Amino acid sequence: MSENIIEMKNIGKSFNKTKVLNDVNFNLKNGEVHALVGGNGAGKSTLMKILTGVYTKEEGKIYIEGSLVDIKNLNDAENYGISIIFQELSLVPTLSVAENIFLNNEPKKNKSKLINDKKMIEETKKLLNDLELEIDPKIRISELSVGYAQMIEIAKAVSKDAKILIMDEPTAALSENETTLLFDFIDKLKEKNVSIIYISHRMEEIFKITDRITILRNGKKITTVKTSQIDMDKLIEYIVGKNLEEKFEWKPRKNSFKKDKPVLEVKNFSSFKSNLNDVNFKLFKGEILGVAGLMGSGRSEMVETIFGLDDKKTGQILLDGKEISIKNAEDAMDKGFALIPEDRREEGLILDHSVKENILLTVFDETKSRLLINNNIGKDITNNYIDKLNIVTDSMHKKVSLLSGGNQQKVVLAKWLATEPRIYLLDEPTIGVDIGAKTEIMEIIREIANSGKSVLVISSELRELMAVSDRILIMSEGKVVDSFERSEIRSEEDLQHAIQN
Repeated sequence: MSENIIEMKNIGKSFNKTKVLNDVNFNLKNGEVHALVGGNGAGKSTLMKILTGVYTKEEGKIYIEGSLVDIKNLNDAENYGISIIFQELSLVPTLSVAENIFLNNEPKKNKSKLINDKKMIEETKKLLNDLELEIDPKIRISELSVGYAQMIEIAKAVSKDAKILIMDEPTAALSENETTLLFDFIDKLKEKNVSIIYISHRMEEIFKITDRITILRNGKKITTVKTSQIDMDKLIEYIVGKNLEEKFEWKPRKNSFKKDKPVLEVKNFSSFKSNLNDVNFKLFKGEILGVAGLMGSGRSEMVETIFGLDDKKTGQILLDGKEISIKNAEDAMDKGFALIPEDRREEGLILDHSVKENILLTVFDETKSRLLINNNIGKDITNNYIDKLNIVTDSMHKKVSLLSGGNQQKVVLAKWLATEPRIYLLDEPTIGVDIGAKTEIMEIIREIANSGKSVLVISSELRELMAVSDRILIMSEGKVVDSFERSEIRSEEDLQHAIQN
């Protein structure tokens, strides 16, 4: 039996005469978790789409367990034991766990067309027990957390004898506890000799869960290494082609802002709708104020409530020392606030609209000339931010859904920069983007603050939070429980300890 369950040799692929994969070699061993990493346009998705039959390779060969194969479509891939788990789950929320696992493959009663519900539930229970998942087969998917729903998606693949799982950003929508559960589940799959290709922009996860790492850049394989034989800085250097360590270094910005009168002050802020409980903090002109805390600590609820998305609040918001009332998002915008939400695809963008249409959403009135829309004004605004933020797109008319995660996030930032706000509320601004885009977004945040605007930034990526923040608030159970000058925090471990205690 071959040590490698998959071997992809000398794979090549072009689109419109542009080479997107050039002589790429990749192998996956039995029972290993193998990370596939790279920046925008590296070729990760294209390589996996060739492996699953979505795209046809132009050059090279694919071997499964030592045998040459031709994978023409998803059914071929499934027949060879390959299954892909996408970020957007394919489960039907209104159906039970058992009904989802056996969807379109339901066991029948004798030779009739009637579904044998008893057998379906029994076989689901056996499958879940085998995978050590304590989930009721009869429960609806809509009643499960996102983390458990994802495990059902994986269990469904295993029920079809999948020996190879491709996981694409599997923790993007998971809480920390759910991520831990998923990692435990992955360990159990490894014990059953299931092999996993793990795609993630979260570098810390890669070091926790994977055995080997393959790095792609500009359609070429750079290297494959054992995870234990590489560190974070070297991995980042391989991904982007240069050392970005200085981008993650914190530099004091004491001359950039003055702690005299706060621009924003929040006093005794509570909410009956969310779990906010007597929140107090100040934000100064030109300051970057970081917010750290575990999932469920109230970080997102705090900025959403400030922005007027919660009408069940009590307490005070002071702008330049004067109390203001923010009843809704329009109120917040009028008073100079901008909110970049955590979920850009659901809350920050209209995916079926173009880059231009998304950027102009917040400044529609400015594109009018008398009663008519002035297309030239709209083009000028859009081109300005495409250039300013280095948004990679071949046209301002391209659907924003077709952009990479990093470029989508830059479009969200551009949309709000166009309103010229005074106070930016950024919720997980670098989530789900590659390392190159992370450093660009961090630099944009610094430039915003250097221009005299004030920034409150929430992030679960502690390294990034430490790189940009002047101060860091710690939240727990809906309260601000501590506050540190950035100079007081010596290491990521120190910040992690503060969050957990």
